Amino acid sequence: MRFIYIISAIILFTSACTEDRYFEENIDFTDRSWNMQDSVLFQFEIDSIELPYRVKLNLRNTMDYPYRNIYVQYYLKDSSEILNENLQNIKLFEAKTGKPFGDRQSEIYSHQLLIQDSVYFPKKGKYTIQLEQYMREKELEGIVSAGIKIEQLK
Repeated sequence: MRFIYIISAIILFTSACTEDRYFEENIDFTDRSWNMQDSVLFQFEIDSIELPYRVKLNLRNTMDYPYRNIYVQYYLKDSSEILNENLQNIKLFEAKTGKPFGDRQSEIYSHQLLIQDSVYFPKKGKYTIQLEQYMREKELEGIVSAGIKIEQLK
């Protein structure tokens, strides 16, 4: 019986410290290629400003990607201004061996990178996250999709 109480306490404790997926969307690129002119936009609404949020970047690539890393420009905007702007350097392959990082699913490697932790949005309402590939290549082959995951921390 004591064992059941201990397990219940552990479950209660870990569930109190978890995050909930608040928003997640991924956009697939045509022909697995991210065009330099194509910004990826995600629109979402914040209805609670009392709790913090965590923002993550989802990225999926194949072995056809020609570089070991990718630069992604990130913008968080409300209806009137840019609230945060950041250039992310995401390592997709190990420098010496060329071994891919990420979780493999068939021929696709998935990556998730923390962009902002414990973000408090200033007001309720609509927000936009914009992503741009910043590799200065017109067509960036081997990129399958890009996305955003927002978690509400508790």
